[in-house]
Amino acid sequence: MATTERVRTDPAARERGTDRATLSATEEALLDALRGRILGGRAAGALDDGADVELLADRMVAALPTVKHEADALIGPFYDTPTLAAWRGVTRQALSKATAKRDLIGLKIGDGSLVFPSFQFGVSGAPLPNLRQVLALIDPERIDPWGSALWLNTDAEEFGGTTAAQALRDGREDQVLAAARRAAQAWAADA
Repeated sequence: MATTERVRTDPAARERGTDRATLSATEEALLDALRGRILGGRAAGALDDGADVELLADRMVAALPTVKHEADALIGPFYDTPTLAAWRGVTRQALSKATAKRDLIGLKIGDGSLVFPSFQFGVSGAPLPNLRQVLALIDPERIDPWGSALWLNTDAEEFGGTTAAQALRDGREDQVLAAARRAAQAWAADA
C-alpha cells in the first residue's frame, strides 16, 4: 500500500499541542471506512447525543495492533500485552492465563516480552474458536509457537486458498482439526 501522505489539518492535534498535520493514505482509508460504516447505520445507537466520543476513540485506537516486528508480513501485525489488555478489557494476568491454556498465541520476542498476532482475534476481540485443540495437535510439546502461528496464518489450498485461522472463523473446525492432525503426523514422520 502506498505510504504517500495527504495534508489534512487536524484541529484536535493542534489543540493537544502536537505538530502532526498529515494523515497517511492508510489512515485516510481507515477514516473513510469508518465514515462508511457510520453512514451505513452500523454505529446506530452507539453515537447518541451525549456519547463520550473521546472514550470511543480511545477504545477504537486501542483495538489497533501497534507492535512493529520483522514477522509482520507473515504473522503480524501484533499487539503488545498492555494494548491487548486494554482492547479486550482484561488484565495482563488474564492474558497470561489464556496463553498458558493455549486459548491465545503469545510469541516471545527478542526483549523477552510477548506479542500477540492480530489474526487470532475477530472484530469483537474474541479469540479463534478451538484454538486450544488446534495448537495441541500441531505443537503438543509447545516447542514452536512461531511455527504454529505461521501454520495458522498461511494460505493453503486445503482451506480453499485461505488460512486455517480464517477457516476456524468460518466455522470449519473439523476441516482445520483434520488438517492439523495430518500436519502433525507429517512433521513427526520427518523428525
